[in-house]
Amino acid sequence: MEMISRYGAPPTRLISLLKTLDYPLKQVSEADKFVVLTDDAMDPLIWQATMAGLHSHGAEALLCLYPRREYHCADPSPLAVAAAKEADVVIALTTTALNSGTPGLRAIRSEGGGRGKTPIWLWEELNQEILIEGGGNVTAAEVEEMCEIQRRVGAVYDNGTKIRVTSESGTDLTADISGYKPGSLAQRWGKLPFQRDEETGKLGGGTWPFGEVHVEPKPGTANGVIVWDQTAHYPAGQWREPVRLRVEEGRVVEISGGIEAREVRHYLETYGDENTWKLGGEIALGTNRRCRPLTGAMRSEKKRYGAMHLGIGHGADRGEVNSTLRLEGIIDQVTVVVDDKIVVAKDGEILV
Repeated sequence: MEMISRYGAPPTRLISLLKTLDYPLKQVSEADKFVVLTDDAMDPLIWQATMAGLHSHGAEALLCLYPRREYHCADPSPLAVAAAKEADVVIALTTTALNSGTPGLRAIRSEGGGRGKTPIWLWEELNQEILIEGGGNVTAAEVEEMCEIQRRVGAVYDNGTKIRVTSESGTDLTADISGYKPGSLAQRWGKLPFQRDEETGKLGGGTWPFGEVHVEPKPGTANGVIVWDQTAHYPAGQWREPVRLRVEEGRVVEISGGIEAREVRHYLETYGDENTWKLGGEIALGTNRRCRPLTGAMRSEKKRYGAMHLGIGHGADRGEVNSTLRLEGIIDQVTVVVDDKIVVAKDGEILV
């Protein structure tokens, strides 16, 4: 947010914002019905640019703006959920992260377009700098390069059973990653975002900025230490001290550190449930080289090349850990090894 803190956010930035949405909106047509979910804390220029882009493609678009939710993963307004059920695509343009494990999001996904599952384009926690100067400013060629990297990493995960994640800040975590359908991870992560299904003609999913490949651990198998050393969904901003989470048999049993650790613990105790403390969330490696370091912004940090977001709580892939709250944090410059022999990444450099 350095540019905004220095110069503010003039309305003329709408021009640049529209340009950054060319890629995700390129296949939108007059037949498409969109619902844009946003809240009163989101930068109005961003949702205005989104609505303008959708209308310029002839799509029918409805904006649902409601008060900011109290915590990340809280359901949108029930009125917004009802509207979203009629959409072909839902764009989540909120300042709180959405969790597909909550009742409202499950209801949205179960109806609408695609193959009976409404795609939700995850654009939460965006700001102007992420879009204009950061990860949202990628070219089509760069998206294709990310997909190829992700396909290769996914193929390693497909053929592996054990993952180990380490970092200079102290992360050392192992987990079982087996149990996925053969070849599914390479196929999923190698696929271009925001494309149409060849059979149904409906738009598929995507995130913006783009750029991650993840795998979820089998519940109960993760052991070791996670050190979130940059930021997390909460508390927001660039952290001064890392937060250390000790994990035993797939559950966080201890949180230590400074003021950030106290805030994380309070947040989990206040808004989470029993399953929030389980390691069901994704182990995700960022692939977007345009995302800048030290932003303290989760939407960008999650996608930053060589960084990792690692979540506790709900796991959308396996569907075995369901919780009211999922909390994700960032680990910088990770080393990832599969089956004790295949080095996927070393000190933030992806090698496969």
